[in-house]
Amino acid sequence: MLQRVLAGLTSLEGVEQAMLVDDNGHLMACVGNEGEIPPLDSANQIISIALETCTALGIGQLYEIWCEGKDRMMIDIAGPERIVVLSGKGGRLARWRHALDRDRRIIATTPQM
Repeated sequence: MLQRVLAGLTSLEGVEQAMLVDDNGHLMACVGNEGEIPPLDSANQIISIALETCTALGIGQLYEIWCEGKDRMMIDIAGPERIVVLSGKGGRLARWRHALDRDRRIIATTPQM
């Protein structure tokens, strides 16, 4: 089920990789172009820095991160132990977010196999 949901996210314009990561930074599932390494290290660094910033500034919980530019990444905290990372080039991040909202319950509750 997770693979199917992640595959659906890669059908969005611009999305090349869709990953599900646990709260320790371990890859749970990934769908993307064959032969390409998912940007797991970059995503983990971004998440770590964002969490440290939230704590240092006392601004509350982290829910999502949007990285815009030539290369794009959207990170969404779908549940306590489920972090979704979408990466690619082009496309509209707002559409990526809408698609994640639509599948949030499935992503947050489907057990890893």
